Amino acid sequence: MKQFLILFALILTFNSKADVIVHGRCYKAGIPITFYRYDEFLTNTEIQIGQTIVNPNGSFNVGIRTNQIEKILLRYDKKYCWMYVQPDATYYIDLLNDDSIKTNFSDDNESELVFLRLDSTDINYKVLAFEAWMDDFLADIYLLKDVKPGEFARGISIMKKEIARDYASDTNSYFGAYLKYSVGLTVDNFQYIGSMTQAEKYEFYFLDSPLLVQNDKYMEFFQLFFEKYYYQLSKEIRAEAYSAVIRSDLDGFLVALNKDPMLKDTPLVDLVALLIFKEEMNSKELPKSNLKVMLTHLEADMPEPTMKRMAQNLLKKYAELQAGMKSPDFLLDENIHLSDYTGKYIYLHFFNPENQKCINEISALRKLYEKYGKYIEIISIIPYDGQTLGEMEIRNLEAIKWSRFGISKEHEIWSLLKVKNYPYYILIDEQLIIKSMPALTPSPNGLYETIEKTFYDIKRKKENN
Repeated sequence: MKQFLILFALILTFNSKADVIVHGRCYKAGIPITFYRYDEFLTNTEIQIGQTIVNPNGSFNVGIRTNQIEKILLRYDKKYCWMYVQPDATYYIDLLNDDSIKTNFSDDNESELVFLRLDSTDINYKVLAFEAWMDDFLADIYLLKDVKPGEFARGISIMKKEIARDYASDTNSYFGAYLKYSVGLTVDNFQYIGSMTQAEKYEFYFLDSPLLVQNDKYMEFFQLFFEKYYYQLSKEIRAEAYSAVIRSDLDGFLVALNKDPMLKDTPLVDLVALLIFKEEMNSKELPKSNLKVMLTHLEADMPEPTMKRMAQNLLKKYAELQAGMKSPDFLLDENIHLSDYTGKYIYLHFFNPENQKCINEISALRKLYEKYGKYIEIISIIPYDGQTLGEMEIRNLEAIKWSRFGISKEHEIWSLLKVKNYPYYILIDEQLIIKSMPALTPSPNGLYETIEKTFYDIKRKKENN
């Protein structure tokens, strides 16, 4: 029955009415490949649009319905890659066998795909060619930025003129926006003598420009430009906006934003409001319950379909468990609840005894336990559905000297705490308030940060009290 359902799904997915056909090859037969589109680019919510299984010969085919250029994701074998599609196009792709970048403890490793027989009029060809050209151009002049800023500025000017000249005849509006905002994200994001001021960037990129909310580069540039904009408002406007939030007054909040010079009488106001609602979801200054009420009203009044979906997806995120919220009182064993550990900070450690990185971090965890166990309760959670463990897995589990629980993958703790990777850590305070999700790890990350400084601060605060 299961095989029949899979076959039926494939028949529905690959059909003659599809606007886009993707033919591909993959290094591993038998694995599912799932295709997603972005519902919108504020929350990056994904919607499944197709699925196929790699054939025994390593090939796959899928049909996708679309009436516009859009960015899609392919997820497979704990990896993902992305591409653009345009109506009435056929694509031939190779999914690379790059297992060197794949890790067993992550479900989200970015990979690359290779296009074969890509037409020069296709959006992917244009994007890849432009990005390669821009990277080469910037590589040639970037070292001049600090040593010869005047020459660097002239180089940027030449680059922009060449872009305007070479792409003047291209009438594809999606690609035109991609060009404009890709330059904004790279070239005009540099700080150099003669670079555009914030006001100049606003005038060029937003003033009298349409809201291109369905273009990923536009939304990426918009979010960078207006990042934490609530805190950039003048003291008077911010006070007025804050007062409106305290009253759950959406109209008053939008009126306040409208008084800012960059937002006055522009359709950007609603979009900036949505960004603020996204960024301040767990704000220490703005009450979440009030923001949720205002967002509900904004969603109801929003006429633009994509922005309405942004508001709807944000409302779903407001309902999800986030840092700053109280953790559910999970049942960890037959008669042991998470609340049994209240009164101490809790460091939840999600551990898979088969994963090498999990095993490597046990010694670092043991040192933290010996040093801070009086102040922080470490609890290891192991995915366990009654399977027989090997001798090595048992030995790895026995290395854990603190509380540990084997919990079925059907338990709500995995979905509510969004545990997808191993090892995974969450820090919860004495009252079961989630402080960090995910939390820093016992071993250094790319910035050489570990959880130990947080543990030390907790210990010092406890001792001082």
